[in-house]
Amino acid sequence: MCDQLGLDTHSTGSTISFAMEAWERGLISAKDTDGLILRWGNIDPVIQLVRKIAYREGFGDILAEGSKRASMEIKGSESCLVETKGLECSNYYPGIDQNKGQR
Repeated sequence: MCDQLGLDTHSTGSTISFAMEAWERGLISAKDTDGLILRWGNIDPVIQLVRKIAYREGFGDILAEGSKRASMEIKGSESCLVETKGLECSNYYPGIDQNKGQR
């Protein structure tokens, strides 16, 4: 879906993860997210959010420029960030076996 909409999969996934962490910590609510319930494992809102990000609709407009910028809009969410120099970090690490460490 990200590819079809012209979105970077890593940045989009990490930004949505940021929003879900902010939700879990109580920093945002359904009032902020256009009624989307961003609990971990709740896939339907994620699909809707990808579309909202691509078209900059509602809460998607806040996330469209990435998690660093979104953290400036969501009070207290800086601790939810996983970024380096403003770019989201990928959540996979080629060459590292998660059980054994670096290969």
